[in-house]
Amino acid sequence: MSETSLLPKNASAYELALEATTARIGNVPVIVREVWNPDTCPYNLLPWLASASSVDTWQADWTDEQKRGAIKASLAIHQRKGTIGAVKRALAAIGLGVKVQEWFNQDPPGDPFTFKLIFETDQTGIQFDDIAVILELVDNAKNLRSHLTKIVPIVTTRNQPSMATASNSGTEVTVDQYLDPIVVINELVIPI
Repeated sequence: MSETSLLPKNASAYELALEATTARIGNVPVIVREVWNPDTCPYNLLPWLASASSVDTWQADWTDEQKRGAIKASLAIHQRKGTIGAVKRALAAIGLGVKVQEWFNQDPPGDPFTFKLIFETDQTGIQFDDIAVILELVDNAKNLRSHLTKIVPIVTTRNQPSMATASNSGTEVTVDQYLDPIVVINELVIPI
């Protein structure tokens, strides 16, 4: 027991050990301001920062940029929760640009209180594993009365089109011994 101790003289060994441990907490080289900032927080502490920031959806296999983006957008999403803006922000936080088309903006108009998501992506498109995450993000950000009816991916390519053709004609294909041979004439277009 040190001279600056606030513990009574009859303190237990556990209390003395706890006091000695907490007395050295100032020697830990972590700046609290950096831990609470998503840009400067150490990578291994991001899940705890996400929990403290009330991030609704978290995937361990997200990239560093997606994790930090989800933490940064959490406050704005919670402020606008239940709106289309919250849905857009939640998906934009993990790098998915989306347009939301509500039922009254569809042609012909959709069922009341429904909406569809229109994703504009590059050639990689949307992976099937990402669909579950997208649905979870949307479900956490949308209002309770609205329902997602469709996800429409629009995949664009950035390269110039190149075409090649190959044709094959006169091939005989016998399906069964009791049927006449079928002559197949086909043309195959292969992008290069």
